[in-house]
Amino acid sequence: MRHDEGNLWLRVAVDAAMAILGLFVGYWSRYNLPPFNHSITGGAEPDFVHYLAAAPVLALTVIGVFGLMRVYRVRRGLLFIDELFSLIGAMAVVGLFDLALIGLYRGFSYSRLTFFYWLVWGGILIALARYLFRLRRGRRRLRGLDMDRALVVGSGPASDLLIQRLRMFPDYGYRVEGVLTDDLPAGEKTGGVEVLAGIEALVEMVQGGEIDVVFFALSSVSQERILELIDECRRSEVEFRLLPGMLELMTSRVSAEHIDGIPILLFRHGLDMEGSATGLKRAFDLVGASLGLIVTSPFLLLIALLVKLTSPGPVILHQERVGMHGRTFQMHKFRSMRVNAEIESGPVWATTADPRRTPIGRVLRRLSLDELPQLWNIVRGDMSLVGPRAERPTFVREFRLRWPRYADRQLVRPGLAGWAQANDLRGQTPVEERLIYDLYYIENWSLAFDLKILLITVARVWTHKNAY
Repeated sequence: MRHDEGNLWLRVAVDAAMAILGLFVGYWSRYNLPPFNHSITGGAEPDFVHYLAAAPVLALTVIGVFGLMRVYRVRRGLLFIDELFSLIGAMAVVGLFDLALIGLYRGFSYSRLTFFYWLVWGGILIALARYLFRLRRGRRRLRGLDMDRALVVGSGPASDLLIQRLRMFPDYGYRVEGVLTDDLPAGEKTGGVEVLAGIEALVEMVQGGEIDVVFFALSSVSQERILELIDECRRSEVEFRLLPGMLELMTSRVSAEHIDGIPILLFRHGLDMEGSATGLKRAFDLVGASLGLIVTSPFLLLIALLVKLTSPGPVILHQERVGMHGRTFQMHKFRSMRVNAEIESGPVWATTADPRRTPIGRVLRRLSLDELPQLWNIVRGDMSLVGPRAERPTFVREFRLRWPRYADRQLVRPGLAGWAQANDLRGQTPVEERLIYDLYYIENWSLAFDLKILLITVARVWTHKNAY
């Protein structure tokens, strides 16, 4: 994380500057924008000098609270929506602290409404600055700059998944230089990255200063050997990460207990969606889908008209899908392919540049607009706003035989959006990778998680690489 840590003082300085700028904007808003600008005591604005004197205190408060609440902690792959939630929480604490200071200070009667405006504008400006930082960092990393050189030790599904995600999202800041494994010959590729040598070559590579961080994916190697390799990384001052190799370990929530001071790790396979949580999620779905149908109704009519004018056949496609507890239902979609598209092939997934798509269907599938009629499925109770993707019975039967835990996806309603889709795991991406994300969602469900997935889905609708 050395590249991100180098920007720490710059981020602190920018936060302080945005907090002070927010005070200027907040003061101006309070006394110039309706509806509160008419309520100025005595008919004149208070002298801004008093507020200017308070600016350093406000800036220090922001920096101090952000530091205590670990807002400045560098976390790889942190989504902007997560950073935004963190900023909102921290600014709320800043507001409470500063209101307490206003109440204690007797030298001047500060306007609480002005500080409310400052809190809002300061938060917006800080969030905007953070977003611009992200854009700049993302552009640099796309050019291969500010990247840590990573080495993956081990091979297999877990290793391939890690490599695929690091290559897909350069925002994580890792450039995979190669793989060390005893299972494949040097020169062969795994996960799209070349195998450099066997595991024994790790010592030479970390001592030579060629690597910044090592990812260990060695589920079949003894603990003693893994500890020896980790010690070598420590001696060479190279960061290391351990990657679990088992599907259950990657998807289950880990909790801890103590027996007379001895830590015991528990890997839970149950669901959080029980009791009142189920009703809460259903209420959220019903309200969200109903509002969605009302708001998008003119747009739905326009899409229906375009489908009808550009391709002969029905506007809506009714397709059998598998829902909660294995029950089947009729899922509704705008038709995006020609009529009888599967008469020769049978049920198959769409592919890149699929010739079966209609002209308007290419656009609908690219932007996922063909799925909007599923809002009615949500109102009916067949689906949820967020959940695993609803698959066709043919695929479900096949996948259940290949992956025993695939049936766990049917413990919840399928979703219009999902954690796997939000991470661009759709189209022809491997089913086992989607399964990991689906099970993680089921095990870690919360209403906030649903909201986060919906916001990510909307934000990424233009950038999905596997929507076709």
